[in-house]
Amino acid sequence: LAPILALPPFGVKLVVRNSAIGGIPSFPYGWCLPNFLGEDADAVSWDYGMNEGNGAAGLESYVRQALMMPKSPPLFILLDMKRPRLDLLQKYVNLGFLPDPVALGGRDSVNKKLLQLPETNKPPGLQKWDEWGAPKGSPGQSPWHPKKMEHELMGWMMAMHMIDAVEAALNVMEEDPNWREIILQQNPSLGGKLPSPKTDVEKTGAVSILHGAPSNDDSSKWSMNRVSCRTSFLPNMFGNFNSIIQSGVTKDEDDMLQSRDDSLFNGGWVMDVGKVERETKVKVQKYGGLGYIDMKTALYGIPSSGTLKLWLPYELSATNPVQSTGDVLAEKYFNSVVLCEVNEKRGDKECNMLSDLAFEVGNVAVAKAGVTQIKGVASYLKKDICIRLDIPNDAKLSTKGSDFGLPVDITVT
Repeated sequence: LAPILALPPFGVKLVVRNSAIGGIPSFPYGWCLPNFLGEDADAVSWDYGMNEGNGAAGLESYVRQALMMPKSPPLFILLDMKRPRLDLLQKYVNLGFLPDPVALGGRDSVNKKLLQLPETNKPPGLQKWDEWGAPKGSPGQSPWHPKKMEHELMGWMMAMHMIDAVEAALNVMEEDPNWREIILQQNPSLGGKLPSPKTDVEKTGAVSILHGAPSNDDSSKWSMNRVSCRTSFLPNMFGNFNSIIQSGVTKDEDDMLQSRDDSLFNGGWVMDVGKVERETKVKVQKYGGLGYIDMKTALYGIPSSGTLKLWLPYELSATNPVQSTGDVLAEKYFNSVVLCEVNEKRGDKECNMLSDLAFEVGNVAVAKAGVTQIKGVASYLKKDICIRLDIPNDAKLSTKGSDFGLPVDITVT
């Protein structure tokens, strides 16, 4: 597509970013779409069906986050063919919020009788259907993962769809010199408003950060809350977790794939990866990397690691400036703080964020009742991985120069 889009009259430079991170659910990734995809992203894809059963709740929350990106509405690509998720996408199309999204299914799109033909009688795109593109024994060669030709089929279908769109756009541009105005009329700005949700996430305990909140004067119009994300997962384009760390971390220059000695955790938290992540990445490196550039890094701590001190910058000064006379109550400017653990295979004896961590927000201790689990949507292998911290009534913002922010302290008990 890149050479075609670069031709006149389009003159469009196509930039493709590999923002995939293996083995994760829709969230917390969905809260960090600008961080991973870039604020200038024109297309957003969803490919989390392997971790989310047949439901559509995670997809809807993800769609709503995507609709809040600067270049909204994006071209939305659903790599899934489950009926509840297709129906959810169709509802947003019918309501006028998602113009022309794409739903792709690889093996679901193939006539099974064609795959049963002798190899030489199969169409070229279905030959070698059961062969992997990577060397035998490479990580990820599980029966539920698409093989090389299935990936190629999905890419081909997407390319054909886009070429049809290019031809239609060319016709519009040739027929009417005022095509830009027509396009803007057909795709008006959403103005930050969304329809009422179609799935129920009440049980998550985090409706406002997943679906937003209804307007005071019209319950059919909802607005999403601003979500500011800092992440240690790679690759990310901005908002790296290191930018909010004030103190409490042990500096370690070793290769992330090298095992850490237990003594390293005494006196400071350590940026590290889990056992399965490390083993997988080591195996991948034996085969040249296989194109994987992701890394699920996270901060790990034990009781002797001490206090991890963070400072969360307030980012809405332009639209809701801080009234800076005297102490500034944090609850006026922050609704909550959400913390997520790395998603990996973990047992019941691992650290429990609800019971094994103590928090101070705005220099005020957070009561146990103010720390709650986000249930259902942000989960991996049936284990919920995110918690929500209430903002204590007396919590206060602090300053760094002319900027305001929220201090957050975390200690392993």
